[in-house]
Amino acid sequence: MKNINEYRKIYNGILTALEDKSLSRRELIDEVIENYGLTEDELGDDSTNGKAGIIRSMTGVTINHMLSKAVIRKDQSGMYYKNSDKPVALRIERCEEEILHLLYEGGKTKSQIKDALADIFKTNETPSIRDDNTLFTFIGQILKRLTEEKLIQFDGSVYSILPKRAAEIKSREEIQSLKADFLTMIHSKGGEFFEHYFMNLLAKYLVRCGKIVTESRRVGGSDDGGIDGIAKTVDSLGFRETIMVQTKNRIDLSTETEIRGFYGAVCAAQGSRGIFATTSDFHPTAKKFLDSIDNCVGVNGDKLFSMATDASYGIKREGKKLVIDLDIF
Repeated sequence: MKNINEYRKIYNGILTALEDKSLSRRELIDEVIENYGLTEDELGDDSTNGKAGIIRSMTGVTINHMLSKAVIRKDQSGMYYKNSDKPVALRIERCEEEILHLLYEGGKTKSQIKDALADIFKTNETPSIRDDNTLFTFIGQILKRLTEEKLIQFDGSVYSILPKRAAEIKSREEIQSLKADFLTMIHSKGGEFFEHYFMNLLAKYLVRCGKIVTESRRVGGSDDGGIDGIAKTVDSLGFRETIMVQTKNRIDLSTETEIRGFYGAVCAAQGSRGIFATTSDFHPTAKKFLDSIDNCVGVNGDKLFSMATDASYGIKREGKKLVIDLDIF
């Protein structure tokens, strides 16, 4: 775009035109031209090199650019919309809970499960397809895992609950609900809270595993070099270790690139171990990379919940029931 000021004016003109209505491409371009501020002579000059012709051409290019960046969208009928809705934030634990609840009502095909969950989480009401793709990925992973664990069965068409495992599944559904609530609560508190919480949890967990923890502190900041926390331990033989931690309080999956960056920071700082902790999960390529190195591990939402339960920090037991410890939050 030759003139950045003209581009910005056209960009904002497109957003204004689509503020409360949908328009065809021709209608959208005409409205941008009409409100651009051209003189009557400029509007009357329909030559290619005229001001109106140049702005019309630039508007078409800008529309294409905004479509590619998902700032606006176009439906199958060719109408353009302002793409202001954000994708739905999904938790895999909540998806599993809903799938188990659905299967208690009776057998379901994968297509029926997808349609039901899209309606439950409202991913079918947002312009973005990212949340739909995430939901469908989660559904596939969950159905595969539950089938492999023989909690549900698949006859080639329909998924259903195995009657002999019904009580176990009901318990699992309750745990998944608790886990989702626990991770959602952490997520709502922000990144700095999670850094403090995880370092305190890690210290308690390491003590439970037989380590002597001499130090466990948050070091996160704008110049932390990729290290959010450091824990120092001594075992029964006197061996000392320095564990370096990075935390990500997020919904999205952590990537291999992020793990490699963190691992590089641990090696550069001569740490003994590295822990990459996230309230979500890891992309498959990130998991593969973590499996290939010996001194760096990933802690996802499942492991975080397990650690909190084992260390009784964030999750506590009331009688026979596990509940969130609100004193921590």
